[in-house]
Amino acid sequence: MKVKLPMPQTITSPRVVPIKTDDLHFDPQNPRFYRLNDAYSVPAVIEEMLDDEGVQDLMLSIGQKGYFEGEPLLVTRESGTLIVVEGNRRLAAVKLLNRQIPPPARRRNSIAQILAEAVVAAPLELPCIEYPSRRDVMRYLGYRHITGIKEWDALSKAKYLADIRNEFYSDLAQPAQLKAMANDIGSRPDYVAKLLTALGLYICAEEKQFFKLPMSAKDVEFSYLTTALSYKKITDWLGLAGPSDIDMVGLDVDNLKRAFSWMFPKDQQGRTIIGESRNLKELAEVVNNHDAVRVLEETGKLADAYMYSEGPQLALVRALEQAKEKVQIAWNMLPNTKPFTQEHLDLSESLADDARSIRNHLREKLED
Repeated sequence: MKVKLPMPQTITSPRVVPIKTDDLHFDPQNPRFYRLNDAYSVPAVIEEMLDDEGVQDLMLSIGQKGYFEGEPLLVTRESGTLIVVEGNRRLAAVKLLNRQIPPPARRRNSIAQILAEAVVAAPLELPCIEYPSRRDVMRYLGYRHITGIKEWDALSKAKYLADIRNEFYSDLAQPAQLKAMANDIGSRPDYVAKLLTALGLYICAEEKQFFKLPMSAKDVEFSYLTTALSYKKITDWLGLAGPSDIDMVGLDVDNLKRAFSWMFPKDQQGRTIIGESRNLKELAEVVNNHDAVRVLEETGKLADAYMYSEGPQLALVRALEQAKEKVQIAWNMLPNTKPFTQEHLDLSESLADDARSIRNHLREKLED
């Protein structure tokens, strides 16, 4: 039996009441805070929103033009505390403007400048609609932040879908769950399944403290996981039945660790091994070849590993072709280079020695 959720229009019907900002609290279960180590920590929440949610822009607007009261905060009472289920960004902006919470140290100067330039006082009360439970607001969040104008990032979307799956559809078979959730957010069941599968990979890595790799939750570009699931060679390598394998019974955790190590830890220049998400196409070829995977683990260079994806024989052909192209470039530069140096000669002699060694080795093996 499918559970029928209330239509989002019912959300606007209850009475709007002003509530003191001191009595309003951030929602630790908000999907956008999922990646935080401690979503109950106000400083952590504020820093996250200042980094990703444009709170400073909202502070500037409120400080110059005043607070727009046409859109109430949606709140519910949990353990006697008023939790803002929808409107955390507005609450953060107002609390910072009223100096009710301190800004994080690295944002102190920029926040101080906004406070100094403000010409309109921020309100000490905000218009709110209180609901009996979080459940009454969850459907609205999906329309607003998945299909609406204030779109969440992919990880927040996935966390929201997991929440409504557990809250509303836990008694349904998985195909019916996916169809119902897709209807709720105006999307397709396969999209919902891919998000939930990627979330499962994220949770597995999170529970293992991201495999003790030199990274944190903030380094995870969740969209890389969803994109990776689009490649059958990657899902096969991970032990998944496909991009919609939410249960992940056959997941190869060791390969998941390898995937995370290539996608997310950054070097001193802020670069990852995989680079851009479009390079996942090359990674799909690499993981389909044991030699290519070995090269990637040994060198950390996707381009080198990709050459091995067609086998070592073709990889050698590609490498020799590239070497020949580089030598041709050097030859073409000679007429326009003056004066020559001893370094030029030393490098050319080393190159010649290496080329002779490669030729002699190949000649020996072919004559055996």
